[in-house]
Amino acid sequence: MADKTAAGPRSGKRQRTRDRIALAGVALFREQGFEGTTMEQIAAAADVVRGTLYNHFPVKEAIVVHWLHGQLAEALGPLMEEAMTRPTFLARVATLLDASAGWWEQHRSFAAPYVRHRFQEVREDQGEEPTSEIVPAYEALIHLGQEAGELSTAMPAGRLAAYLHFLSLCALLDWVANPKISLPLRYTDALEFFMEGARARKGRPR
Repeated sequence: MADKTAAGPRSGKRQRTRDRIALAGVALFREQGFEGTTMEQIAAAADVVRGTLYNHFPVKEAIVVHWLHGQLAEALGPLMEEAMTRPTFLARVATLLDASAGWWEQHRSFAAPYVRHRFQEVREDQGEEPTSEIVPAYEALIHLGQEAGELSTAMPAGRLAAYLHFLSLCALLDWVANPKISLPLRYTDALEFFMEGARARKGRPR
């Protein structure tokens, strides 16, 4: 994925400012390390005053989340097209998770701040940054799986998508905490666990 943010729905003056700050922050994180970069340095690099920076991003972790979601927005369309060439729900979702694992393995230094902030947002039920666009993608694939009889319809596709998303975040968190483990393997475990609960079964309500 290229180091740029998506256009279209993400455009607008406020969004452009957030994108500029995020790009400046990520450049500094790569050069100096996440922990070694201060908010003041990011403000200077983005040519904004500190008040503006904190208005958009109260903490450095939020910058990582915003930037990563921009990367995802750029890549998701082609990834979904590739996924839709696969014959089953399991294969389609595996396509997205395989791409995610490859990306994270190249950007491991951003994983800890990303996961930390995502779970913090859930705990506090706040934060300007919306849930990742991967959730609607999961929902679309789950809906197709339900229509095909692969997945149970006892639970709405949107709720199942949220569960799958948090399972993938837990897999990512495990990988961050245990550097020697395989992220693709953890994603496989998460997907298998999801399928155990979501798979349509004979003799039980779909």
